[in-house]
Amino acid sequence: MDHRSAYKKVWIALLVLTVITVNVAYHDFGVWNIVVAMGVASIKASLVCLFFMHLKYDNRLNQVIFASSFVFLAIFVGLTLSDALFRPAVVAANVTAVEAPASSQAVKINELRMSTPDLVAKGKQAYLANCMVCHGAEGRGDGPAATALNPKPRDFTSGVWKQGGSPAQVFKTVSDGMSGTPMPPFSSLSLEERWGLVHFVRGLSPNPPADTKETLALIGVQEGAAPAPKPVTTLPELPVKFIMERMTK
Repeated sequence: MDHRSAYKKVWIALLVLTVITVNVAYHDFGVWNIVVAMGVASIKASLVCLFFMHLKYDNRLNQVIFASSFVFLAIFVGLTLSDALFRPAVVAANVTAVEAPASSQAVKINELRMSTPDLVAKGKQAYLANCMVCHGAEGRGDGPAATALNPKPRDFTSGVWKQGGSPAQVFKTVSDGMSGTPMPPFSSLSLEERWGLVHFVRGLSPNPPADTKETLALIGVQEGAAPAPKPVTTLPELPVKFIMERMTK
C-alpha cells in the first residue's frame, strides 16, 4: 500500500473516531461512555503508533511487545471495572455520640463559677503557661510577644473588657477565643483550668462586673442557680456516761 494513501486513510479514521467521541459525550450511556471512550482512544493510539510511528513496519518482536502492553492494559481496566461495578455496598455503622447530660454540666459550671483559692491558684498556673507570653506577668498586656500582635493583648488591670468582664463572658472568651484578634480559643483546657483563668484575670481588674441573667445565658446557666450542696457526714452524738462505761469494760 502506498504510504501516502495509508496516511490519508488513517487521518480520515482518526477524524471519524474523534467525531464519535464527541457525539458520545453528549449522551449518558452510563458505564458505556467509559467503554467507548477507552476503546476509541486505544484505536486512535494504535493507528498513530502503527503508521505515524512506523511500528507496522518495525521488527516483529517490537510489535508483539507493543500489542502485549494493550493486553495488560485491558486486563487492568477489566479488573478495575469489575471491582468498581460489583463491589458490595458498604453500610455505614449508625454511631450515636454520647455526651454528658446537660444538667450535670450546668451543675459543674455553677460550682466552678464561684471563686475559691484553689481555683485561683490553678488559674494562675494556667495563665503563666498559656497567657503570660502575650498579656505579661502582671496582666498589663506587655508580654514578650505583645509587640508583634495587632490588636495588642488586653490589659486586665485597666478594667476594660472588649467582650464583657463578667465571669460568664470571660469564660466564653477563654473557651471560644476572640474573632479578628490573635486571641485563640482554649477549649482544650479543662473546665477547672478555664474557670481558674476567669477568676485569676478578673482578680487583676478593678471592680469587675458580676453576672446577669443575660450573661449567664451565654454559657447555658440560669440566674440564681446555686452549686449542688455537698453531702455532709455527721457522727451520732453519744452520751458521755455511755462512752465512759464502754471504755472501762
